[in-house]
Amino acid sequence: MKTLLRFVLIAVLSAPCCLAQTGAVTFYSRSITAKSEAAVFLPKSEQPFGGLQGGWVLDGAQRLARVRVGRFVTFHLSAGEHSFTDEGLAGPSKKPLVINVKDGGQYCVRLFAKTIVIPSLYYQWENQIEEVPCQQAQREAAHLKPIETKRVDPAARAELESQTTFPGAIQSQHEP
Repeated sequence: MKTLLRFVLIAVLSAPCCLAQTGAVTFYSRSITAKSEAAVFLPKSEQPFGGLQGGWVLDGAQRLARVRVGRFVTFHLSAGEHSFTDEGLAGPSKKPLVINVKDGGQYCVRLFAKTIVIPSLYYQWENQIEEVPCQQAQREAAHLKPIETKRVDPAARAELESQTTFPGAIQSQHEP
């Protein structure tokens, strides 16, 4: 009888962790291309996020991963409101991206930087984070590689998706 009671108690206490509702959020930074390299000389341009060193993606105060150019990462995050920011060499993004993650939802987030250049006088690099339709993200990022596990904050590794290819045939639950 005691064994049965222990079994039932363990099953009941374990149920909430197994029934957790999550949604998949994929972050990515496009690769450096000849077009992005040439755009550096334009007065205004868009560049891949983080440069070669990369930059951190955060969910509130929790660091998730250090994303580099040409990489992606997917996390299964609990349902509810999440406030994402990124921090690169130019500092944090000015405005957080707030997503209400729904159970079973799939969300795609592009990381990039806007630059303003006045040759020999002024240079500004501003990190940006935006949700994009997942079909667009798939077109832009299908060739990207996943980030290495060592670049994921240890506290966030339990939510990490180990997929080695960019998620395909995904539908956004929330269109921006």
